[in-house]
Amino acid sequence: MRGFDALFPWLFGALVVAFIVIFIASRIQQKKRTAALAALAQTMGFNFEGTAWGDPTCAPRLQTALFHRGHSQRFKNIMTGNFAGFPTSVFDYWFTTGGGKSSHTWSQTVFAFTVDLWLPVFEMRPENFVERISDAFTHKDIDFDSHPEFSQRYLLRGEDKEKVRELFTPALLTFLEGLPADKKWHTEGDGHTLVFYRSDATAPPEEIPSLLEETVSIAKTFLSCCGLKKTVF
Repeated sequence: MRGFDALFPWLFGALVVAFIVIFIASRIQQKKRTAALAALAQTMGFNFEGTAWGDPTCAPRLQTALFHRGHSQRFKNIMTGNFAGFPTSVFDYWFTTGGGKSSHTWSQTVFAFTVDLWLPVFEMRPENFVERISDAFTHKDIDFDSHPEFSQRYLLRGEDKEKVRELFTPALLTFLEGLPADKKWHTEGDGHTLVFYRSDATAPPEEIPSLLEETVSIAKTFLSCCGLKKTVF
């Protein structure tokens, strides 16, 4: 016991030093990422806006499920511009769930497009086994008997189920069934905003151009196949 008492200050000091080293390394990595994304924005013809949209009236409508999760929400590395005909925002979004030792901070790179349709609020994401079991009791998932593969792969929810069903036409369901399952894209919509992200996955700067191409391609087909007509805004 005496030996432990003598050793405790050293152990505590080592833990403090380790924490400081990890914290400093994390800050350095964040600064490197920010610098790399600022340079990328310039090469893409985008504006690098940092932690807030310079003109809030031009910011996408971010009221979907992702932005209501957890606490301590933060936006970082916001880039804005026009891509493939869409006003576009690309940014890192962080939020925390839980507290203390059980807390977890989720970080993801989000691709948000302003579209010429008024979308009902919906959330579509890969569905896991636990969620399938849970839905047997909650019945919140929107399934389609005509497309069992879609209903097996995706969790689809929305405030107005009938509007969401109208949005997801047979053609759109067939298209979504054909997307590679390993991509694990989450798709959310609200008003004129269509959002794509992979949960807790921050995209390396060098991959963002290709991911932007991928998500805008999905967005175009989504909009061309969905059951809504264009609106003027």
